Amino acid sequence: MFHYKVKAHPTMYNGVQYRSRLEARWAAFFDLAGWKHEYEPIDLPGWSPDFRVTFECASEACRHKRHVLLVEIKPFFDVKQFDGHPSCEYFGFGLGDKWHPHLCCSSAQFGANPEVSYWYMEHDLDVDDFTLMKWLKMGYSEMWRIAGNKTQWKAR
Repeated sequence: MFHYKVKAHPTMYNGVQYRSRLEARWAAFFDLAGWKHEYEPIDLPGWSPDFRVTFECASEACRHKRHVLLVEIKPFFDVKQFDGHPSCEYFGFGLGDKWHPHLCCSSAQFGANPEVSYWYMEHDLDVDDFTLMKWLKMGYSEMWRIAGNKTQWKAR
Protein backbone atom coordinates (compact mmCIF):
# COMPACT_ATOMS: atom_id res chain seq x y z
CA MET A 1 0.00 0.00 0.00
CA PHE A 2 1.22 3.49 -0.79
CA HIS A 3 1.27 6.00 2.05
CA TYR A 4 1.53 9.75 1.84
CA LYS A 5 0.79 12.55 4.26
CA VAL A 6 -1.20 14.84 2.01
CA LYS A 7 -4.88 14.91 2.97
CA ALA A 8 -7.27 14.70 0.02
CA HIS A 9 -9.78 17.53 -0.32
CA PRO A 10 -12.76 16.53 -2.49
CA THR A 11 -13.11 19.17 -5.19
CA MET A 12 -15.80 19.94 -7.76
CA TYR A 13 -14.49 20.98 -11.17
CA ASN A 14 -16.49 21.36 -14.38
CA GLY A 15 -19.45 19.47 -12.93
CA VAL A 16 -17.43 16.47 -11.73
CA GLN A 17 -16.71 15.65 -8.08
CA TYR A 18 -13.07 14.59 -7.77
CA ARG A 19 -11.74 12.74 -4.75
CA SER A 20 -8.91 15.27 -4.39
CA ARG A 21 -7.96 18.78 -5.41
CA LEU A 22 -4.92 17.30 -7.15
CA GLU A 23 -7.13 15.14 -9.40
CA ALA A 24 -9.33 18.16 -10.16
CA ARG A 25 -6.25 20.22 -11.00
CA TRP A 26 -5.06 17.52 -13.39
CA ALA A 27 -8.50 17.53 -15.04
CA ALA A 28 -8.21 21.31 -15.51
CA PHE A 29 -4.69 20.84 -16.87
CA PHE A 30 -5.91 18.25 -19.38
CA ASP A 31 -8.62 20.69 -20.49
CA LEU A 32 -6.03 23.43 -21.00
CA ALA A 33 -3.76 21.03 -22.93
CA GLY A 34 -6.69 20.04 -25.17
CA TRP A 35 -6.59 16.45 -23.97
CA LYS A 36 -9.90 14.61 -23.70
CA HIS A 37 -10.26 12.88 -20.35
CA GLU A 38 -12.57 10.55 -18.50
CA TYR A 39 -12.47 10.30 -14.71
CA GLU A 40 -12.29 6.84 -13.10
CA PRO A 41 -13.01 5.14 -16.43
CA ILE A 42 -12.58 1.45 -15.60
CA ASP A 43 -11.67 -1.10 -12.95
CA LEU A 44 -8.80 -3.34 -14.04
CA PRO A 45 -7.37 -6.32 -12.16
CA GLY A 46 -5.38 -4.76 -9.32
CA TRP A 47 -5.83 -1.15 -10.40
CA SER A 48 -8.49 1.48 -11.09
CA PRO A 49 -6.94 4.34 -13.12
CA ASP A 50 -7.82 7.88 -12.12
CA PHE A 51 -8.09 9.05 -15.74
CA ARG A 52 -8.18 7.88 -19.31
CA VAL A 53 -6.75 10.70 -21.45
CA THR A 54 -6.68 10.96 -25.22
CA PHE A 55 -4.57 13.43 -27.18
CA GLU A 56 -3.86 13.96 -30.85
CA CYS A 57 -0.41 13.40 -32.33
CA ALA A 58 0.75 15.80 -35.03
CA SER A 59 3.85 13.83 -35.97
CA GLU A 60 3.88 12.62 -39.58
CA ALA A 61 5.84 9.53 -38.57
CA CYS A 62 3.35 8.47 -35.90
CA ARG A 63 1.07 5.78 -37.24
CA HIS A 64 -1.46 6.15 -34.41
CA LYS A 65 -2.35 9.86 -34.89
CA ARG A 66 -3.62 9.87 -31.30
CA HIS A 67 -2.49 8.42 -28.00
CA VAL A 68 -4.45 7.14 -25.02
CA LEU A 69 -3.07 6.88 -21.51
CA LEU A 70 -4.49 5.35 -18.35
CA VAL A 71 -3.24 7.75 -15.67
CA GLU A 72 -2.60 7.27 -11.97
CA ILE A 73 -2.47 10.47 -9.89
CA LYS A 74 -0.62 10.58 -6.57
CA PRO A 75 0.73 13.50 -4.48
CA PHE A 76 4.30 12.39 -5.12
CA PHE A 77 7.23 14.73 -5.77
CA ASP A 78 9.43 12.10 -7.43
CA VAL A 79 8.30 9.67 -10.12
CA LYS A 80 10.34 6.94 -8.40
CA GLN A 81 7.74 6.95 -5.61
CA PHE A 82 5.44 5.12 -8.07
CA ASP A 83 7.81 2.13 -8.19
CA GLY A 84 5.84 -1.00 -7.36
CA HIS A 85 2.45 0.67 -7.89
CA PRO A 86 0.01 -1.53 -9.88
CA SER A 87 -0.21 1.15 -12.59
CA CYS A 88 3.39 0.32 -13.52
CA GLU A 89 2.29 -3.16 -14.61
CA TYR A 90 0.05 -1.83 -17.38
CA PHE A 91 2.01 -0.73 -20.40
CA GLY A 92 1.24 -0.65 -24.05
CA PHE A 93 2.09 -1.59 -27.58
CA GLY A 94 1.45 -5.31 -27.19
CA LEU A 95 3.91 -6.13 -24.41
CA GLY A 96 3.02 -7.63 -21.08
CA ASP A 97 0.16 -9.81 -19.96
CA LYS A 98 -1.90 -6.86 -18.73
CA TRP A 99 -2.01 -4.98 -22.01
CA HIS A 100 -5.49 -3.94 -23.13
CA PRO A 101 -5.21 -2.78 -26.77
CA HIS A 102 -8.61 -1.09 -26.87
CA LEU A 103 -8.04 0.87 -23.70
CA CYS A 104 -4.70 2.60 -24.02
CA CYS A 105 -1.26 3.02 -25.50
CA SER A 106 0.23 2.89 -22.02
CA SER A 107 -0.27 3.57 -18.36
CA ALA A 108 1.15 6.80 -16.96
CA GLN A 109 2.07 8.11 -13.56
CA PHE A 110 1.44 11.81 -12.78
CA GLY A 111 2.43 13.33 -9.47
CA ALA A 112 2.12 16.61 -7.60
CA ASN A 113 2.98 18.69 -10.70
CA PRO A 114 3.82 18.22 -14.41
CA GLU A 115 7.50 17.69 -13.64
CA VAL A 116 6.53 14.44 -11.89
CA SER A 117 5.19 12.48 -14.86
CA TYR A 118 6.16 9.37 -16.78
CA TRP A 119 4.90 6.99 -19.44
CA TYR A 120 6.41 4.58 -21.95
CA MET A 121 4.79 4.14 -25.37
CA GLU A 122 5.23 3.60 -29.07
CA HIS A 123 5.63 6.85 -31.00
CA ASP A 124 7.12 7.70 -34.40
CA LEU A 125 7.70 3.98 -35.08
CA ASP A 126 9.86 3.77 -31.97
CA VAL A 127 9.30 3.10 -28.28
CA ASP A 128 10.36 5.76 -25.81
CA ASP A 129 9.97 7.20 -22.32
CA PHE A 130 7.92 10.37 -22.05
CA THR A 131 7.25 13.10 -19.53
CA LEU A 132 4.95 16.09 -19.87
CA MET A 133 7.96 18.36 -20.28
CA LYS A 134 9.23 16.19 -23.15
CA TRP A 135 5.80 15.84 -24.76
CA LEU A 136 4.46 19.39 -24.40
CA LYS A 137 7.91 21.04 -24.48
CA MET A 138 6.56 24.50 -23.56
CA GLY A 139 3.62 26.03 -21.76
CA TYR A 140 3.08 23.31 -19.17
CA SER A 141 4.11 25.56 -16.25
CA GLU A 142 1.60 28.25 -17.20
CA MET A 143 -1.14 25.66 -17.80
CA TRP A 144 -0.42 24.16 -14.35
CA ARG A 145 -0.68 27.59 -12.72
CA ILE A 146 -3.99 28.32 -14.46
CA ALA A 147 -5.31 24.84 -13.57
CA GLY A 148 -4.47 25.61 -9.93
CA ASN A 149 -6.45 28.85 -10.10
CA LYS A 150 -9.44 27.03 -11.58
CA THR A 151 -9.50 24.43 -8.78
CA GLN A 152 -8.48 26.43 -5.73
CA TRP A 153 -10.65 26.34 -2.65
CA LYS A 154 -13.32 29.03 -2.60
CA ALA A 155 -15.53 29.98 0.35
CA ARG A 156 -19.20 29.50 -0.40
